Amino acid sequence: MNHRKQGLSGSAQMTDRRDAAPSKPQRPAIRHVRRRTSAGRQALDGRIALDRIDLQILAILQREGRISKAELAGRVGLSPSTCHERMRRLQKQKAILSYHANVNLRAIAHTQTFFVEITLKTHRAYDFRRFESFVAKVPEIVECHALGGGIDYLVKVVARDVDAYQLLVDHLLEAEIGIERYFTYVVTKGVKSLLQLSVESLIDQDSLEVRSS
Repeated sequence: MNHRKQGLSGSAQMTDRRDAAPSKPQRPAIRHVRRRTSAGRQALDGRIALDRIDLQILAILQREGRISKAELAGRVGLSPSTCHERMRRLQKQKAILSYHANVNLRAIAHTQTFFVEITLKTHRAYDFRRFESFVAKVPEIVECHALGGGIDYLVKVVARDVDAYQLLVDHLLEAEIGIERYFTYVVTKGVKSLLQLSVESLIDQDSLEVRSS
């Protein structure tokens, strides 16, 4: 089987964007800054103050979500009550968002993955809100990223097959959410897939400080 990417393209209404729409507003750049709080802890993006034990707790939970509280406490050198209090604080601060199982879909059903480049007809703030609000409610769209450059969004879709994917695209076009054109890439083989960057990769192991860019 040829594993080179396959392209499917479509257009809701092909127009010259230079004549049909105002230029897209620039999205603010995100800066990762490092600062010390009065307590001497590291702050991620100026928001959450974390010390070395907090980072150890996050790293272990990221790898082993089902670890018992007693074992986690022993691994980081705290009493169970103190460790539990730290976990509650990290949850309250949104450093921990959820605990869930990583289900192997291939073991229970056949699915096909697609990446879709999407360009909107116009680029007012309302157009972005309308599109993003709609796709947030579509379960087959598992990721949606707003981009700077030649396209507006990169969307990851997981559907049962090509036919199911095309029905989804037809639904998006009929919803009149401002799609001007789209281009589809069919995934022929998964090479690497991580849920998120590991906490360890953000930590300088020598100083146990959060790396900043």
